[in-house]
Amino acid sequence: MTDSAKFTTLSGLGALHHVGLAASDRSAMVSLYRDLLGYALSHVEDLPSQGLEALVFAKGSELIEVLIPRSADSAVGRFLTKRGPGMHHLCYAVANLETTIAELVASGVQLTDTQPVRGLFGPVVFIHPKAAHGVMLELLQPE
Repeated sequence: MTDSAKFTTLSGLGALHHVGLAASDRSAMVSLYRDLLGYALSHVEDLPSQGLEALVFAKGSELIEVLIPRSADSAVGRFLTKRGPGMHHLCYAVANLETTIAELVASGVQLTDTQPVRGLFGPVVFIHPKAAHGVMLELLQPE
């Protein structure tokens, strides 16, 4: 997709579900989001298949997902090596992930993979940052 590409709104696109952050210091993230900013640490999950631990902080309807890599050669580990800590992705809910993938492929939008993968909140697919002006977009069909 070129910089002058014209997008068509995805059918079934919902609201922002969460903001994903990449970090290497678990205790610093807990101190920042729970202790300083008042978010509840609502969920912690080890995801060995992705080589990471995920922390979910919640405040009202706001969710922040913090991804802590278990190794430098995991996808998030490589992200941290290349870009450093910070925003990793924005996640939007979709009504039907299969339909969304088909629309994106038909529109020529570059995805990281055309097959959904298991995310923390349900199946997901990612729009490659090259197609979204440097921001990785996660599309989630919430369970």
